[in-house]
Amino acid sequence: MAVSIEREHAPGDRYRYDHGLPADFAQLDTSEDASYYGNWASAQRRVLFSYCEGDCTTTVCATDEEFKAEIQKFTDFCDRIGYRFFGVDPGLKPGAKKPWEAMGLAHLLH
Repeated sequence: MAVSIEREHAPGDRYRYDHGLPADFAQLDTSEDASYYGNWASAQRRVLFSYCEGDCTTTVCATDEEFKAEIQKFTDFCDRIGYRFFGVDPGLKPGAKKPWEAMGLAHLLH
């Protein structure tokens, strides 16, 4: 299967996504998070979402393996350009960690 990537422009700031994405999305915390930059992912949906200065990128994966590979690409990107990846913050919602754990990504949770 193929990974699907959609791009659009949405002026504003990233905080609309902090509160506007579905509850199963977790923030991918980095040292560069700011009003103009943020990343989120849903292990349940196998979707990654990125906001950077109004540019929005949605990456949809068809399989768990594709999702894990895209998460690895994200963490590798952070390492390569000098961003510190702190981990996946699923929040305090009951059961929010379970999809990440089931996918074998518990080591990324914080």
